[in-house]
Amino acid sequence: MSRRLVILAVIALVWWMSQPGPAEPTPAPQPPGELDLAGAFSGETAADDAAIVAALAGQLAHCIEFDQMTADPVLTTGVALDQLRTRSREFRCDGRILGEQHPELARRVGDYLDKKLGNAGGPVTPEQLSRWVAAYREIERAATRAIR
Repeated sequence: MSRRLVILAVIALVWWMSQPGPAEPTPAPQPPGELDLAGAFSGETAADDAAIVAALAGQLAHCIEFDQMTADPVLTTGVALDQLRTRSREFRCDGRILGEQHPELARRVGDYLDKKLGNAGGPVTPEQLSRWVAAYREIERAATRAIR
């Protein structure tokens, strides 16, 4: 009798241990920010390309912030800021143009930057530089959300 009880206890214990634990709730999706890049990336390289955009935008924001702290900043015009973006993309992407592979990405980011920053190439004020940093940080967040 006690042998049967031990066997039943072992079976019950094995069954109990094999049951899945409480399911973790699915995290709520992050609400889109000012810029929504969901669906802007497509194809086999979509996640990798979104990661590149996120990293590049974050680094651009960092470079602008750093340049503002130097004694002789070089990013003082809209043209210089746009050249920084263009050259950084060329170096980071080995000449690939992600906007050609992902035209919706190019359209959304272009519209967003035009709305937030305008397209003047002249001198920029410290306030405008802060808007450039904020815009690139938002692109970074939006591209990161697109990966998920």
